[in-house]
Amino acid sequence: MKLKQERISKLEEYIKESIDRGQMPGAVLTVITKDSVLYEQAFGAAHSEKNIPMKTDTIFDLASLTKVCATLPSVLRLIEDGSLDLNDRVSRFLPFFNNQDITIKHLLTHSSGLPASLNFHRKSYTTEEAVKDIANLFKSLEPDEKVIYSDLNFILLGYLVEVISTMNLADFSQKYIYQPLGMINTYFNPDSSLKNQIAATEYRDHLQDFEWGTVHDENATAFGGISGHAGLFSTAGDLTKYAQCFLNNGVHEGKELFSPYTLEASYKNYTKELGTYRGIGWQLVDEDVSPVGHIFPQDSIGHTGFTGTSLWLNPRLDLGVILLTNRVHFGRETDIIRFRKIVHSLLAMALNS
Repeated sequence: MKLKQERISKLEEYIKESIDRGQMPGAVLTVITKDSVLYEQAFGAAHSEKNIPMKTDTIFDLASLTKVCATLPSVLRLIEDGSLDLNDRVSRFLPFFNNQDITIKHLLTHSSGLPASLNFHRKSYTTEEAVKDIANLFKSLEPDEKVIYSDLNFILLGYLVEVISTMNLADFSQKYIYQPLGMINTYFNPDSSLKNQIAATEYRDHLQDFEWGTVHDENATAFGGISGHAGLFSTAGDLTKYAQCFLNNGVHEGKELFSPYTLEASYKNYTKELGTYRGIGWQLVDEDVSPVGHIFPQDSIGHTGFTGTSLWLNPRLDLGVILLTNRVHFGRETDIIRFRKIVHSLLAMALNS
């Protein structure tokens, strides 16, 4: 696959114009196949006030990409090891969990009926305390009634990884995912010595400064920086290795990290009757929710992160797109949804058929 240079020039122009308009300080865009990098470019700044330029190896707070880049692959490994089944009830592993009908699949597809989030950080809750609160929630919806995108689902999943494996999510994902893939710049709680390599996120009144080098999500902060819903940091280069493993049917450098059958199962639409399409962990494109717009191939799978990050894959076309920004640097009102759609639409027009 090759890219049309005149179309790529138009795409670069749009990204630069968006940065000039204050939509975000900077961005990194990478386009890949299973065995090559078709395009990689950095734009703008990693920290606007300190004039730190964005680089292709800048480290980003991935926010909710944590769900599909740490929690999902960890759960898939547990499934392949026989430690977990999609239809297992959460109460099988957490006997105190009162919502008896909720399964692992419900959590992964956001069809559990649990609400979107709770402000655990306001009570200074630990992960364990938060999980016990979730376990006793009164739900207004039953499982399989509606898709509600919920951090609570993945807070539970991250905790379950620890309960089942006796390793926290950070250690488990490092041992079984990132080290085998050679992802040396992917971690929770990056060391303070890396600060100048990290894209700064949002200005915080209590810090009188920008959040920089520490996790942006408030609940993840309360949980010590490690959670199933947020907290992971990485680079476009490391995410390329991760995405290429999925595009290559779970194989990395000749070694099988995941079975192709496991990956295929994760891409299926499990919530078609609920109006919003979700795979196992992955977001799918539907008519109402299309983060990649309506021109980019509609059979793609992916996910987004609140800080301004996204990862989209199309195994059929052997195509991956990693778009990383620190858009919350200028506040939460920037129109990242429109930006993502236009970037992916322009990119689609740059693809050779």
